[in-house]
Amino acid sequence: MLENMRLFENPVRTKILSRHEKEMGIQIAEMEKYKYLCSQQEGCDIGKRAYFEWTQKYGRKVRSWLESLSDEEINTIYNTISERIKHYITEKAH
Repeated sequence: MLENMRLFENPVRTKILSRHEKEMGIQIAEMEKYKYLCSQQEGCDIGKRAYFEWTQKYGRKVRSWLESLSDEEINTIYNTISERIKHYITEKAH
């Protein structure tokens, strides 16, 4: 009986992510790639500068591209991003 009660102590909450939240995750993954490539070129971690540069250079184009995709395509791309970014998006969602 006690073990059955424990099942209800910490219910697992599965968050259903909105399309917008998935798009944000995809954008973050792209910014991370950009940061990695720029840091490799510079020979050191360039940090937040990479995120700013990515936003200035690619933000509008990537958002426009994402908005042109179907929900199925967004889901397919979202499923390929790192678990670390998925976890971050899920924690920040809602």
